Amino acid sequence: MPELRHLRYFVAVAEELNFSRAARRLRMAQPPLSAAIRQLEAELGTDLFKRSSREVTLTEAGHVLLQGARRTLAEAERAVSDARRAGAGEIGSLRIGFSWSARFEILPALGQAFRARQPDVELLTEEMWNARMIPALRSGTIDFALSLCPETSDGLTYATIRTERVIALLTTTHPLAREASIALGALAEDTFALFPREYAPHLHDQLVGFCRAAGFEPTIGKESFHAGWELQVLADVPIVALAPESVALDLPDGVVAVAISDPALRLQTQAITRPDDPSPTVASFLELATSVFERRPAAGARWFRDTGSVLL
Repeated sequence: MPELRHLRYFVAVAEELNFSRAARRLRMAQPPLSAAIRQLEAELGTDLFKRSSREVTLTEAGHVLLQGARRTLAEAERAVSDARRAGAGEIGSLRIGFSWSARFEILPALGQAFRARQPDVELLTEEMWNARMIPALRSGTIDFALSLCPETSDGLTYATIRTERVIALLTTTHPLAREASIALGALAEDTFALFPREYAPHLHDQLVGFCRAAGFEPTIGKESFHAGWELQVLADVPIVALAPESVALDLPDGVVAVAISDPALRLQTQAITRPDDPSPTVASFLELATSVFERRPAAGARWFRDTGSVLL
């Protein structure tokens, strides 16, 4: 099999049809170039050039080899370029697991910003419960997790992407549905829609803890908040739910968002990565993820201002 350098030498001579000019183009002396071409011809068992004192022309075998040599060299250069770009995190794919709430603002904002920076990296996303994210990261099923109030585990790296105020989601028939802002305690007699604790223990405990801090133990209904949302039946049952403010950007029919007046009630979305992951794509996405909401106002925060609620 001919060496790539011999193919490069051959293409230069075939295009110049002059050994001296080809040698100058290759920045080498002519004798080694002539020797390399003779070696290539010996290896192939056929002449590639017709040589005379006045001109150099390609043989039929030379014409055939020239087409293939150009393709081979182009593929080799492309492979080297792709390897370098992959090493710099400019091509490839990134598998992201994300919490349901990230779909409203966080994930689209990060995806758009990353695509503008590195358009040749494919982002593959999968919505999953927090309890699944840690095993998925450890097994390599996903490369990156965006988790609302994530589960904590040794040996993983956590970085805060965004902190959001808490809102109450109410049916339009709820007595407080027209209020711009309410105290969480005003919902003490209501039935809350919540997911089973085993799906996201830390988030579940935080939401219940908010209610306890407001002076009441929440009554949990049998309806699942997320299932009710997906099935578009939340408006059919007299329940309330707590969520991060960005959820207010795309509410189903029959549901309204009301600000919670206590500014201390906040939920964090964090990025989770494996510290031993050598992927430059992961590092690049993490760097961007931790800076996007520092550079731009969050739409959810603008919603708070539009409702007339006070942001502290």
